[in-house]
Amino acid sequence: MIEIYYKNNEIQKYKSIDEIDYLPDNIFSIRFIDFRNSDLELISEKFDLDLTSFSKKEDIEISSHYIDSPDQLSLNFTIPSYSSSDFFEEKDISILIKNEIVFTFLSPDIEDSLNQLTQSIYNFENTKVDTYHQLFIFQIGVISDYYADIVELISKKIRDLFQNTLKSKQFKENDLDYIAELRFNNLLIRESLSEFQRILLLLKKSYKNKNHTSIKISEELSDLRVIADYLQYNFNRLDDLHGNINSKIELEQNKIFKILTIITVCISLPTLIAGVYGMNFKYMPELEWDFGYPFTVLGLILSFIIPLVYFKKKKWF
Repeated sequence: MIEIYYKNNEIQKYKSIDEIDYLPDNIFSIRFIDFRNSDLELISEKFDLDLTSFSKKEDIEISSHYIDSPDQLSLNFTIPSYSSSDFFEEKDISILIKNEIVFTFLSPDIEDSLNQLTQSIYNFENTKVDTYHQLFIFQIGVISDYYADIVELISKKIRDLFQNTLKSKQFKENDLDYIAELRFNNLLIRESLSEFQRILLLLKKSYKNKNHTSIKISEELSDLRVIADYLQYNFNRLDDLHGNINSKIELEQNKIFKILTIITVCISLPTLIAGVYGMNFKYMPELEWDFGYPFTVLGLILSFIIPLVYFKKKKWF
């Protein structure tokens, strides 16, 4: 799907590129949602865009994610998908500026998430947009809000798990897996956020002569630094939570070892007595004594009870 935001505040949606009457002077922004790689060549020809950076999305170098050429600015980065309640998935976002038009390439998952979380995509009833710079900075702000929302989501899950773990005397077997899952999601956000911050720093240098735009980018960078701090708090909480669960595991293991020790001692003494009186010797104490059998049984019982009393005083159970 293709959405075009015109300078008269009108929004039109198209299903194919052929339907579009491309008049650059009348357009603020064009969004491509759920596009296929086979569509890139048609998009490049129709809108005169250089899309070679799309083949470099996997590169680590910042030069592959921020390309500032004389006639086009290209930003390529990934953000975690909010659509899954389990593991996040990295989704690509590309923003290009050419002929004073903001071109945005989104996957449907991210597009839905941005709309759901911010409720502000192309909602300019209270925000007047006069230039493509304002629209571009507005989109940057929306992405920053998205980062804040998914970090808040992860933080809430960590807090809930922490409270449940502290209240519970036992741990669940899948708690450690859940912690690993939260750590993985938090790591994805941190990597993506770091990449986005690097892009904004370069963008700020490019717009250093435009005071208003530069100030807005600086504000977004300040917000992202606060978000990065919360990400570190999440890692610290997860470390504490992991240590707390490991401590409970060790306590459970100690309890098991204590029980096994008690059982071993209580059984070993009666077994020793039974072993002695089970020997086939002709001359044995109490062999011809009338009370030999009751005495032996009593000895077996006492040898079982005395260790129990001892361990009870030691508060082993």
